This record gives sequence, C-alpha cells and structure tokens, in this order.
Amino acid sequence: MMSMKNLPWVDGFLRPIREEYTKAPPRHALVEPSHADISYIRTLCATADPFDTLGLKNDCFEALLSGKADIIKCESDLGSILVVELTSHPFYKPWNTWWRAIRIMTVSKTKTATKKPVRIVIFGHPRLREMPTKKGAPITAEHLNGGMAERCNASSIIIYRHEEATRVMIHELFHASCSDPYYNPTPLIEADTEAWAEMVLCGMAAKGALQPWIRYMREQIDYALKQAATARDYHNVMSQKDYAWRYLVGRLDVWRRLGIQVPWFPTNYKKVESLRFTVCEPKDT
Repeated sequence: MMSMKNLPWVDGFLRPIREEYTKAPPRHALVEPSHADISYIRTLCATADPFDTLGLKNDCFEALLSGKADIIKCESDLGSILVVELTSHPFYKPWNTWWRAIRIMTVSKTKTATKKPVRIVIFGHPRLREMPTKKGAPITAEHLNGGMAERCNASSIIIYRHEEATRVMIHELFHASCSDPYYNPTPLIEADTEAWAEMVLCGMAAKGALQPWIRYMREQIDYALKQAATARDYHNVMSQKDYAWRYLVGRLDVWRRLGIQVPWFPTNYKKVESLRFTVCEPKDT
C-alpha cells in the first residue's frame, strides 16, 4: 500500500486548503442579531429534532429567555454565524477558522452550493461527548451527535455543543454543500462524510502542507483506532446496525478505501473515555 504522500488524490485534496491559507481570512464583523434571527432560533427550538436527543439547544434557548445566555452574530459576504452562548460557560470562538472552513467548503464547490448564503447556528452547550459509564450500554445519538444540516441547504446548519464545533461545522458543510454520497445508506453516508471532515480538519491544522497533514492524520488514526476498539470491547459496536459504527468504525473503513494505511484494531490499548472524535484543532489565523 502507498504511503500517504504518494496517494494520487492527496495533492488535489490539500491544494485548496493550502491556497486558502495564502489569503487573509474572509472579512467578517460582529453585528447585532435581528428580530428575524431570534425568531429563527425560537423556531428551531420549537421543532422536534431526532438528532438533539438531549435537548441541548432547548436548554440554551431557555437560558436565553431567562437572561442567562446571549446571542452573538458574526456576518461576512459568505453568510452569518449565530452563537447562543451561556453566560456561565463562555467559550473561545475561532471566527477566522470558521469563515475559512466555510470558504473552503462552499466557494470551491458547485454553483448549487453557493446560491444561498450560509447560515449556521451554534448552541454553545457545554455537554461533552463521553462513553456510557456502564459496560455493555449502547452508544447512541445522545453520546455522539453534535449537529445537523439539510442536504444542499447552506442555511440549515445547526450545532448543539461548543465541543468540536469546528469539526462538526465541516461535517455539516459537506451535507449542506451537496458533497456527501447521498446515494448510499445512511450509515455509509455518515461514515464517508465524517472521514472527509476529519481529513479537512487535519488539513486546516496543517494549513495545507503535506508533511504536517500526514503527522496530524497519523495521530488522528491512532486515536480513532483506540476509540473504535473501546466501542467494540466495552459497548459491543460491531456492525452498521450499531448506531456508533457510522462514526467510530466506518471512518476507518473509508480511509482504508482511500489507500491510507490504517492498522486493524489494537488489542493492548488504554481505554478511551471521551467520544470527542478528533485530537487536533486548527490555529485561528
């Protein structure tokens, strides 16, 4: 099997990320949220959501109504990002990175993807992703999900937690920019989308440079293998019928299919307690 640097698709994959970092980030500014923005957030929280099984966005909205949260709005020519931030849990917002991710994922895509401005709502809930405490308990949506988007609808992106908001944003931008393999069953769509999202995240951390990207990917693969082994050995995640397979195991299969050297599950490893998917974050430049 080829090393990552020799895979024929790698240079073409990294090139738009590398080119992005030769430019200044998209110009953006903090502005006052409008009544329409508040109404939209209210509508999101009043709508049943099978992916936000813990009601994280509703918790944030209730805090907003009681004066314990604020709405922060950032605009650029590419669209808008709305953050509902709990006053008890402020968090760092990497605006440059977010707008760069949006430009990478939309401007270079098809014309269909850029007809509508991007609108992203981030509910900054502090709930972390963690493995179930009981051995044998299934890993479900409440342990994993961080956001959702309608396919080919760039104004539909919602993120439920501030943990890994950048990685979730990239994942949902794949859906929203018509770049996911929609013709596959859902577990395979999600596995493919997640694998590519993590590669983009590592690419942004590397600013598109080959050797740093390889280093970040190797660290990510090592972590993902231990996390998948933990899911298998402690929570019986074995096949596509298990909800967690699509994220924790399926991404490994996608990387192998792309020619990346991914070992099989380790047998001697330290149990991973976190369900955070990734180990790197791009610097906000």
